[in-house]
Amino acid sequence: MTASFRALCTLILLCTYSTHSFGEDWPMRGRDWTRNAVSPEKNPPIDWEIDDRNGNSRNILWSAKLGSVSCGDPVIADGLLWVGTNNRYPRDEREDDDASVLMCFREKDGEFLYQYVSPRLEDPIRYDWGSSSLASSPLIDGDRLWFCTNRCETICLDIGPLRDKTAEPTVAWKVDMREKLGVVPRGVMIGCNANHCSIAAYEELIYVNTNNARYGTSVTAPDAPSLVCFNQNTGEVVWTDNSPGADILDVQFGSPLVAVVEGRPQVIMGQGDGWLRSFDCRTGELIWKFDINDTCPERGQPFRAGGHLNYFVATPVFYNDRIYIAGGRHSEVGFGAGRLCCIDATKKGDVSSVLDGGAGKSVPNPNSGLVWEFTSRGEDFWDTMHCSMSSVAVDDSLVIAPDAEGLIHCLDAESGEKYWTHDTLSQIHGSPLIVDGRVFVGGDSDFHVLELSRTRNVLTEYPMPNRVETAPAFANGVLYLATKNTLYAISNLENLGE
Repeated sequence: MTASFRALCTLILLCTYSTHSFGEDWPMRGRDWTRNAVSPEKNPPIDWEIDDRNGNSRNILWSAKLGSVSCGDPVIADGLLWVGTNNRYPRDEREDDDASVLMCFREKDGEFLYQYVSPRLEDPIRYDWGSSSLASSPLIDGDRLWFCTNRCETICLDIGPLRDKTAEPTVAWKVDMREKLGVVPRGVMIGCNANHCSIAAYEELIYVNTNNARYGTSVTAPDAPSLVCFNQNTGEVVWTDNSPGADILDVQFGSPLVAVVEGRPQVIMGQGDGWLRSFDCRTGELIWKFDINDTCPERGQPFRAGGHLNYFVATPVFYNDRIYIAGGRHSEVGFGAGRLCCIDATKKGDVSSVLDGGAGKSVPNPNSGLVWEFTSRGEDFWDTMHCSMSSVAVDDSLVIAPDAEGLIHCLDAESGEKYWTHDTLSQIHGSPLIVDGRVFVGGDSDFHVLELSRTRNVLTEYPMPNRVETAPAFANGVLYLATKNTLYAISNLENLGE
């Protein structure tokens, strides 16, 4: 079966489990069910300026004030834009306490419309670090919006009244995963990517990373689920999985991916023990699993800050029956060696590249699903895949893979051959966006636009007034960038302020 035929079959199968017509909207993290942030639109803006020394801006359609920390990737659907932030600058004087916030703006002009304010948990130092952002990018389908909060809740909002301009959204259902499922999360002091899942869906089902975590030397609730499947209409629990159990290395960050592979729907999740697992969407039956640490000399040893063991902050990406994902960790425990893997999603069972051979040794796995990998051991800094907090983006058979040390790598999607690396000279927390042969990546101080090609071509680098810790989004001809405290809508229009 050729790659093009597989892609056609997958596109047809998509219609069986996604009722949302994406059009030119961006209704979930990564835009669509593949989590592959590639827009079908053309002519993105690559020339803008934000508040130069004379107070002038260029090609800024509008901007909106957020909190002081904003980590939720923007999503856009049906004229509404949603983004996660905190409550440092309260929009409502009646709700001025520290909280995580989901804000909604009107897409066309940035008018503030609504916010869901989620107060801090008790004992926030342990469970819910103060001033942290809501990091869950919502999933939107028609009048329903699903997201996770800093309080370890999964929430379904009825946003129909807001879309109809008649009233504010209402909570259709809410599940407190600490109370109902026994989950014990942990707050993260440092690092932009607060551990709040961005939900994935299949038919009437949604999938949530519960963020069950380790605290100190042990996992407080090893029997609590790490992945849960809810009925999206009622919040009823359909099935759960607690495969990581007591082996959770630190904190579980990742978001799930739903993919149809050879006619079978799978939910694929990078979990807190460093294993990427695929489950049957309807039943929760394990289909395959892959150990991101199977070549690490510390495999099987306790996790330690500054070590080499990784888990997953990034979300897996689906492209031509293959999964692309890099291991990583949040910045509080330090960065280090990384591993970017391309995995055959048609395999079954343990598809790690090696198996435990006993006595601390590994043996090759005859059932390995590893197509290729890009690692870091024994290579120069610029030829290294450091651990990553970013998902990849894949287009035109090219993989764009940032790492946390500020390198943007471009590799061949089929073979893993590395074509080039660009050093941004800063850390990268967010994921890349590809639009019409252009690659957009935010860094700590600059925003970078490169050509999607097999040779490195930097189109421009823009200084930003604050850190960009999220992934950009592109919808209906407009590029959306969220810095820590401001959301910008950027277009190709010239001199809008004059």
